[in-house]
Amino acid sequence: MFDIANNTEFLTAIGINDAPEDVKAKLIAGIEALAEKRLVIKISDMVSEEQAEEFGKITDEKQAADWLNTNIPNFPELVTEVMAEIKNDILEHKSAIVG
Repeated sequence: MFDIANNTEFLTAIGINDAPEDVKAKLIAGIEALAEKRLVIKISDMVSEEQAEEFGKITDEKQAADWLNTNIPNFPELVTEVMAEIKNDILEHKSAIVG
């Protein structure tokens, strides 16, 4: 859904594009988990309880993407918004993150 591993612009902007692959993979996994949590929060405010229950039963990634694109009209924009927020958060706190 996020395809962060192939987004060299994003990875370069946050300073990890040239990191060792194992380090980069761990960071990407963490960023994807954070992005997913933030999306769930945003989406939960946009759907009914019935829709949330319906979505919660989906186990297939393709079906989930189809459901989101059908039921959340601005889903691609939400993903872009969340990724921009994460990028800004990382850049703002980079010195604390890197050490």
